[in-house]
Amino acid sequence: MKTWSLKRRIALISMLVLLLAFSAIYFITKTAYTNASLSRVQESLQSQIYALMAVAEDRDAQLTLPDMLRNDRLNHLNSGLVAYVLDIDGDLIWRSRSSDNFSFLPDITLKYSLNKVTQSELDGRMMFWIGDRIIWEHENEMEGEYLFLIGEKQSILGASVRQFKREVAISLSITAIVLLLVLVMALNISLNPLKHAQRQIELVERGEIDKVDGKFPDELKPLTSSINQLLDSEKRQKARYRDSLGNLAHSLKTPLAVLRSELQARSQSEFKQQIEKQIGRIDDIVRYQLNRSVVTAGKASRTIVLSMEIAKIVDALKKVHADKKLKITTQVDPGASFPGGEGDLLELVGNLADNACKWAKTEVLISARKDEAELVLSISDDGPGVPPEKRELILDRGKRLDQQAEGQGLGLSIVMDIVKLYRGEMTIDKSELGGSLFRLRIPY
Repeated sequence: MKTWSLKRRIALISMLVLLLAFSAIYFITKTAYTNASLSRVQESLQSQIYALMAVAEDRDAQLTLPDMLRNDRLNHLNSGLVAYVLDIDGDLIWRSRSSDNFSFLPDITLKYSLNKVTQSELDGRMMFWIGDRIIWEHENEMEGEYLFLIGEKQSILGASVRQFKREVAISLSITAIVLLLVLVMALNISLNPLKHAQRQIELVERGEIDKVDGKFPDELKPLTSSINQLLDSEKRQKARYRDSLGNLAHSLKTPLAVLRSELQARSQSEFKQQIEKQIGRIDDIVRYQLNRSVVTAGKASRTIVLSMEIAKIVDALKKVHADKKLKITTQVDPGASFPGGEGDLLELVGNLADNACKWAKTEVLISARKDEAELVLSISDDGPGVPPEKRELILDRGKRLDQQAEGQGLGLSIVMDIVKLYRGEMTIDKSELGGSLFRLRIPY
C-alpha cells in the first residue's frame, strides 16, 4: 500500500476542513437570510394592513375603500401583492386591482394573524398572508365583522433567496480557491525546514558534512538533535574501533619484546613462567581493548532503576568475596536511574565495587543519588586507600593499559573509558570509612 506524503495528507485534511466549514457557513447564512427575509415580508404586510384599515370608510352603512391606493403594487396586475376585505361569511367586500387575475377568494377558515405569516395556496399560487379580523361600527349603530387580508406571492421571496444563494455560493467558492492557494503556499513554506533537513542528511550520507546543521523550528529540533547524537555516537564508535586497534598493537609490543628477550636469556623453567605471565598480560590487553570498543553510551531502551541492578551486583560480590566476610551496604535513592545501557552500568559499578572489595578490610559502601541533572555514584571502602600522588595517574584518561598505576588493574581502565564516553567525571578521595572513595558524576 502506497504511503501518502506529509504534504498530501495536510492538503487533503485542509481541503476537507474547508469544505465542511464553508458548507456550514453556506447553510447558516442561507437559513439566516431566509428567516430575515420572511421577517421583512411579515413587517411589510403588517404595515400594509394598517394602511388599508386607515383608508377604509363608512358610507351609507357600508364599508368602502378607494379603488386606487397609495401603494402602486396594489394597483398593478402581476405585482405579486394583493389585498382583500371579506365579511364574516367570506363574501367579498373589496379587492385590490392587483388581485384581478385571481379567480378565487382566500380561505377564511384559516387562522390569520398580524404577528405570524400564514402560508396557503390561492388559485394555484403559494402565498404569504397577514390578516386581522375587526368589528366595524356603522353610522346606523350596526356592527359588522370584517377580515382584512394582505398577501404576497412566495415566488418573490424564493427568487430573492435563490439570488442570494448564488451570490453566497460564488463568493464562498472564490474564497475557498484563494484560501487553498494560500494554504499550498503556506504548506510549501512550512515544509521548507523539512526539505532543508533532508538535504543536510543527504550531504551527511555523501560525507560532505559531519552533522545536520542550520536553524530549525522548535518542533524539528528534537529530531535534528537526535540525528546529530546518532551521528556523533557512530563517529565516536568508529574512533573507538580505530583507537582500540592502535592501542592493541602498541600495547602488545611490550609483552612480545619481553618474550623475545627471555627466549634468549632465561632457562626453560624461568622462560615458562615468563610465558605464562606475559600470556596473561596479553589476554588482559586484548580483553580490555575489545570491551572498550563496544561500550554503548546513551543507548538504553528503557530507564534502568539503580536499586534493582545494584542489589544484583551486591549479591554477586558477596559470593565472590565470601571468604572475607565483608559488610557490603547500599544507600540508593528510589528515584535514581542510570541514563545508559545495562552493560555499561554493570561495568561501572561492578568494577569499582569489586576493586573496593579486594582492598577493603571489613566494609564497603555503595551509594547513588540524583543531583539535579546528573547521577552521583559513590563506592567507599575501609582499606588502605589510594595515595594522593597516585590519584592523578589513575585519573589520567590518556594512559594506556600498560601505563596504568600499579595495583589498579584492568577494571579501572574500563571504568574511565565508560565515564569519558558518558561525558562524566570521576574523583578519588579519602572515604569516611578510612579507605578510598571513588565518586562518579554522570549527566542525564
